[in-house]
Amino acid sequence: MRTLFQNGWLYDGTGAPARRGSLLIENGTIAAVDAPEGAQADLVLDCEGLAVAPGFIDSHSHNDWFACRRDPLPYFTPFLEQGIATQVAGNCGFSPFGWEADTPHRALIGSGLFALPPDAPDVHDLPGFLSACGRPPVNLLPLYGHMSGRISLAGYDPRPLTAEELDRLDGLMASALEAGAGGISLGLMYEPDRYAPPEELRRAARMAQRYGRVLTVHARACSAASTSYSPPVGGRAHNLRALDEMLALARETGVKLQFSHLIFVGARTWRTVDEALRLIDRANAKGLSFRYDSYAMMYGASVITVVLPTWYLALPEKKRRSAAVRARLAVEIGVTKKLLGFDFDDIVITWAGERHRDITGLNVREIARRWGRSALDTYLQLVDDTQGQGRVLMHKYLTPEILGRLMADDKCLYMTDAWIEDEGMQNPAAFSCFPEFLRLGRETGTLPHVVRQMTGAAADRFGLTGRGYLRPGFRADVTVFDPRTAAPGPDPAGRPVGIRHVFVNGEQAVRDGAALGVRAGRVLLL
Repeated sequence: MRTLFQNGWLYDGTGAPARRGSLLIENGTIAAVDAPEGAQADLVLDCEGLAVAPGFIDSHSHNDWFACRRDPLPYFTPFLEQGIATQVAGNCGFSPFGWEADTPHRALIGSGLFALPPDAPDVHDLPGFLSACGRPPVNLLPLYGHMSGRISLAGYDPRPLTAEELDRLDGLMASALEAGAGGISLGLMYEPDRYAPPEELRRAARMAQRYGRVLTVHARACSAASTSYSPPVGGRAHNLRALDEMLALARETGVKLQFSHLIFVGARTWRTVDEALRLIDRANAKGLSFRYDSYAMMYGASVITVVLPTWYLALPEKKRRSAAVRARLAVEIGVTKKLLGFDFDDIVITWAGERHRDITGLNVREIARRWGRSALDTYLQLVDDTQGQGRVLMHKYLTPEILGRLMADDKCLYMTDAWIEDEGMQNPAAFSCFPEFLRLGRETGTLPHVVRQMTGAAADRFGLTGRGYLRPGFRADVTVFDPRTAAPGPDPAGRPVGIRHVFVNGEQAVRDGAALGVRAGRVLLL
């Protein structure tokens, strides 16, 4: 099968200005760039006025959790219709594989944000995951989620792992990397990775470095004041302390470290942007391979417990309800909110179970007024009612000015960090994030750079050889978009505009903006 993209503007993934030309693909690979006039093809697409680019790469995804569903297409269609052909999955310490098959803690894998369905096939290791996935709708590069292995050994127990357990965890990580996992991910703001002591993190980093893979990290804090450190206020801004911790880990181990979603939560955290970027620039100037990623939204999705302090989550449920514990928690959260410029009206409930269907889309303060209770009591009630598994959108992550600075940095990759929920309010980033990057690139005159960060730069970072560029012999992942109109649609949680066609491994997956329902992807192994 030969397809000719005729008379388009070719963005080759290098960051070079677009040039007018035609692209020919054949049997899943790129046959010719600047194809000669009169080239023959089974399918000819008139790309007059359109951009022809490598298929977009989402550098931070969680869609591995949906790839083995009986019908994965509904979970991937919005991403295909954004122009995404490849997703780096298994971030923030979460992966559906990489755990001991006989664990008594299987129900905890996913840490409340994701879950293995009771009827899921055996995916405890990467070969099982590959077999269960078959052909996913997009290409997936699976990372090994450190928390999945830790949970299988000790559940949510906040204690350090024993020497014997650490050796078993090393075995799980090594097995996944031997099988071709793209790297290791940590989730230091989630249970149970938040309990992992420094030496356990160093072991994970050394393992990734030994295999030449990336270590991706959801850091302990994304705000100037947080409940991840004790005391929760005072001293160096906590998001900078979290960045310091990861920079030290990279220096000590030499690992390629990808700092997940560099965000600045709360208005009072925005003043730390200059120092954070200086620290990252200085580290790379000294030879570290330290990069980060960002989304195009001012908010992000998470699990409802993410803002609670480690000491509180480590308590048995009965002790959490004591008056003394509630009083301490109220003081800590109250002081943190004041110092942070972030409050309960910045936490929107996207799903809190069938019992609370009527509050979907409301923020915690709106719910508190409806219930006639304090915002803190309302929030903790929702935590209890959902067993810590409620879904939220957290606001005040970024400002347009901060996002502009991050987007312009060649150390910043682009991502969605979004997924489709079975119930409740959807995260618009699952539908609109990459079109928003394109819109911003058009407005700032930086489209070649924007396309590079979502194609060639991402492929280079994660070792995706043969993808990410328009080059002869490379895999035919191709996205065609209208550079004049690409943007989120009228409904940001609906189909975007300006994304015309998407090809995955040479097979058309999106035509005239609509997904075709094909499964043309592959699970990519390194």
